[in-house]
Amino acid sequence: MGILGGMGPSATADFYAKLIAHTPASLDQEHLRVVIWADPTVPSRQDAILAGAQDPTPWLETGLQRLMDCGAEIIVVPCNTVHGYLPAVLAGKPVEFISIIDSTIQAVQRSARSGTIGLLATDGALLSGMYQQALSDAGYDVAVPVPEDQALLMNIVHGVKAGRPGASSLQDLRQILANLYEQGIQSVIVGCTELSTLVSEIGDSGVVTLIDPAVELAIATVRSARTHVRASCGELNSYPTLSHSSRAVS
Repeated sequence: MGILGGMGPSATADFYAKLIAHTPASLDQEHLRVVIWADPTVPSRQDAILAGAQDPTPWLETGLQRLMDCGAEIIVVPCNTVHGYLPAVLAGKPVEFISIIDSTIQAVQRSARSGTIGLLATDGALLSGMYQQALSDAGYDVAVPVPEDQALLMNIVHGVKAGRPGASSLQDLRQILANLYEQGIQSVIVGCTELSTLVSEIGDSGVVTLIDPAVELAIATVRSARTHVRASCGELNSYPTLSHSSRAVS
């Protein structure tokens, strides 16, 4: 499998760790063969969507070709915002693509506790409407943070990208979630992989169910890889049932 990453580096490293954690393996040889192309020089997806700045597509095409040259048969991209550019990049390519958006919506359908889903995402992802459309198609309404909370959220994202999340990042993120809960929201998609790096630190008790797209993508990737093994080898090791990431947090 191939990971098209670097958007950003911490999010890519976090996703690979989650891929390993959700692979039911008891020794090295039972893990997946993985190629990671992490290119942090890909132009800002935010600037491209919000201000018409440099199109990241050529960088994505180069990265995809690098992964294919290394033999990647399954492609995943641990960046939510960039998914708006991927259909054109992947069109006609002889690879299987697993969408972080699709795997997340499937998780929502399994675990959501209300008809309205909270969405934490970057300004660019929100403007693109990717998650909103996918949730609407699945029969859900969407709630996003108020402008003041969205500004806090973007500060958290920039801090993670800079490798220096602020001391108040977790407190701010908890407050954003609490404000959504006060609106009656019980299930929230953490729809930015920079924010995904903080999920494990938020806490395990409370009433808001977090759905981590990075974990859902990892689980979907492992399942797809096992299917490839079955198809190519005619047999499959006996693995335990894969677990999912949705859980209640404060």
